[in-house]
Amino acid sequence: MLFKVDDEVFDLFPGLYLPVAVARGVDNRGEREEVTAFLKQTWQGLRESFDYPNAQSHPRICLWREAFRHMGISGKRFRSSVEALVRRALKDDHPFSINPLVDCYNAISLKHLVPAGAFDLGAITGDLTLRRTQEGERFQEIGREPVPVAAGEVAYADAETILTRHFVWRQAEKGKITSATDYIFLVAEVLGEVGTEVAQAVACDFGEVLVRFFGLQPQVFLVDQDRPQIEF
Repeated sequence: MLFKVDDEVFDLFPGLYLPVAVARGVDNRGEREEVTAFLKQTWQGLRESFDYPNAQSHPRICLWREAFRHMGISGKRFRSSVEALVRRALKDDHPFSINPLVDCYNAISLKHLVPAGAFDLGAITGDLTLRRTQEGERFQEIGREPVPVAAGEVAYADAETILTRHFVWRQAEKGKITSATDYIFLVAEVLGEVGTEVAQAVACDFGEVLVRFFGLQPQVFLVDQDRPQIEF
């Protein structure tokens, strides 16, 4: 299977880094106390150390609002996933839990203040791409009905459908992580202004949680303009 980023995406987001980890044989059933503790630690750590009046004031989150504005998208209406997560962490004392894999990437998102997510590769058709949307494509948000999507958005996609809206705003029903997921594609989005050191740290954390909490041997990659395609 391939993951490929179209050149147009790098034109829109110069210097973009995409830390990726891929692994088979995941057991995502039930609750894992060590994952719960990891999420709680990062959640509370953010609440205690966050020194800004609101989520969107943090430089790494503000950059996403600026990037969206550059594309003609309202960052207030379509908040990046990391902004939405930080807003929730600042509001709620205790973290919410979805399942161990989702809890892991949410913790890593909070730790580094970058968007992070995952796809169930067992549900994906063909290869994964990150590209501009095309006229006539539709998107089915988790728990919602399909809606038409305008051409020109940035989105993850497989051979059949787009898998996100506005790059890092919403994820599709197809490819979502469930308790039955056993083939995982973790990905984060690190803007060029944030830098390669953060991107490398996120990639390391992806690999570490899959080893430490799930006993796996993941493939870890750093996708960028010099390496826009990976095979796994």
